[in-house]
Amino acid sequence: MKIKIGIEGFTIDSAHYTPSSPGNEQIHGHTYELTVEVQGNVDEKSGFVIDFDILREVIYNVVKEYDHKIIIPRKDISSVELKGPFSVLTKTIDHPFATVEYIGQDIAKEIYEKLEKKFNITLRISEGKDSYAVIEYP
Repeated sequence: MKIKIGIEGFTIDSAHYTPSSPGNEQIHGHTYELTVEVQGNVDEKSGFVIDFDILREVIYNVVKEYDHKIIIPRKDISSVELKGPFSVLTKTIDHPFATVEYIGQDIAKEIYEKLEKKFNITLRISEGKDSYAVIEYP
């Protein structure tokens, strides 16, 4: 029997640009809210699918790599230039656009890999109060 367990309440404050969406080509930001579920079997030795503390730590370590960063598609990295009297922190993704769909896929993949590919991942990533994507990985 497969069981899903989840953790919600993670947030990421990031900036991106979406040239594929007219009017959103400029750099702008969002507070993304994330819920992560993992699906697996109950371990008879522990009684857990996975200990919530372990899952929380894995999610936190993935999410912090996106927080307070400008998310840039790898194809654009050589043409992006940001300068000023401030720190410029970026997160590069291997997708053609930094949309919520691709950002969510990237996060789900990283969680999956950090959990040693033992669990199916379902990630809900909200971009604002009324817009979200649900990614099932793999």
